[in-house]
Amino acid sequence: MKKLISIAICTIMLLALAACTGDRPTNNGGESTVPPSEPAPTATERAETEPPAAEWTRNGYFRDEDENMLSITWMDDVDEPGWYVGCMLGEDLIEDSWGGTLQQEGNALRGVLSSSGSKDDLKVTVSGEGADGVLLTVEGGSTYHFTPYDIPKATIFVTVNTEGWGGMIEYAEGEEAPVIDPEWPYQSAQINLAEPATYTFAAAAEAGNLFVKWTKNGEDYSTEPIITVLLDESADFIAMFEEDPDWQNPVMNFIGEYQCGRAHALVECFGNEDAWITIEWGSSAWELAHWDIVERLDTETLTIEYSGVTKSIVTYDDNGEVVSQEPEYEDGTGTITFNDDGTFTWHEDQSAYGTDMVFERVPVNPGRQAGERFEAVIILEGMEETVKYEHIRNEALGFQMDYDYESFVRQSESDRERIGSVWDDPENPENYLEVTYTTEDADTVAAAVREALSGMYDLTESTRELECAGECLYIEASVLKGTDTMADELQAVYIIPASDGCFVASAHFSVEAAEGFGRRFHYMMQTFSAID
Repeated sequence: MKKLISIAICTIMLLALAACTGDRPTNNGGESTVPPSEPAPTATERAETEPPAAEWTRNGYFRDEDENMLSITWMDDVDEPGWYVGCMLGEDLIEDSWGGTLQQEGNALRGVLSSSGSKDDLKVTVSGEGADGVLLTVEGGSTYHFTPYDIPKATIFVTVNTEGWGGMIEYAEGEEAPVIDPEWPYQSAQINLAEPATYTFAAAAEAGNLFVKWTKNGEDYSTEPIITVLLDESADFIAMFEEDPDWQNPVMNFIGEYQCGRAHALVECFGNEDAWITIEWGSSAWELAHWDIVERLDTETLTIEYSGVTKSIVTYDDNGEVVSQEPEYEDGTGTITFNDDGTFTWHEDQSAYGTDMVFERVPVNPGRQAGERFEAVIILEGMEETVKYEHIRNEALGFQMDYDYESFVRQSESDRERIGSVWDDPENPENYLEVTYTTEDADTVAAAVREALSGMYDLTESTRELECAGECLYIEASVLKGTDTMADELQAVYIIPASDGCFVASAHFSVEAAEGFGRRFHYMMQTFSAID
């Protein structure tokens, strides 16, 4: 049996169709898209063969034995008054729906019902059948026998919602688990029932997030992502989600600058899953080609298949200022594959050269001198930002890195390097990155860090790959101990093994500055490396 909820939805859809599909469909030339048929008889011809037309009185809702639905409503439209007929036919009542305004011809309603989706339009005749029934005849198709139907009044109202980041839900009548469409997922739903029914709810987290639990009317209900429930009373169900503290965008292992001849590429993360790759290829000092590619990385093949990419031609004047940026095409397709040797291969389907290009990674600190300043591009809140960096070489501690000298002030001491916000008190900064070195091994240091922070925070740990320093242990202190509440002051500690000890880089920042200072510290740490 079809779902009772479909009946209520059908009612809404049948009424809504009246506002959307009243016009007869035409092609570009203004002619009807309905296939030609035999000319309709003239009024004189009908008068000679048909009895006088009776006033049409059958309106309201109708249903047949297969639960197909029909509605007939008088529409007092200024341009096209008439009887609006909406019908839902087939297995999927919502998808297979038609509607249109029909005129009375003799004792029947005749005309075209337009599809609300991708189905063909229907040329139909609606006539009375029996004492109060309706006959719907589709030209070249089926005939449906309808009888009056009273829409059941809903008495059970159930809402299904999500709370937190990155949640998806789906629901279906019965005990079979519904399939969640990641492209068009639900975040909320409303189910109205006239009588109790069993439903199954499914919850799933997007990349970088975790499903936590279901609640019912504010109380914990289940920690299973798929639940089957008897809906016999009004209720509010919520699927709760949270960010995965151990998640890192898989593109993180490939971020950086790459070069292939005159072509330069910048690989960045975008969101929890996507890569943002900018490629520029200079044909001269005054002109270059520019591609912006944003797409998801297939973690099994390490390949990005992209489409809809714009290639622009950028021209400059003698002072290096942009004169124009004109798109050459906006439907670019191709692939980018990251290789085991640290390179990536770019195949552009529109390439006029017929060969793939192999880009090699450009070292972040290619022999820069202490105090050398340069510019780089980072991503903050999904937007590119040009950052002015200065190169640090701390010979005493044995490391080098780059820092954002417009946003931070460097305070170098014999046993530590501190980089603090220019807006903070330099003697007591709130947002700062501090680097030290110890001869103790990384495991010993990690145990000490856990002991120092675990009294106040619930800690999360993961292994991270820094672009220049390699693998390190990452300990994050962001949630107050024993709660689900974010702390006001956050810490992120990088423990980086060295040949005879380890480096400890501790980032301190407020929860409000997590996206700003927290991300800036992250980019700085990608440039960190030991001095050989």
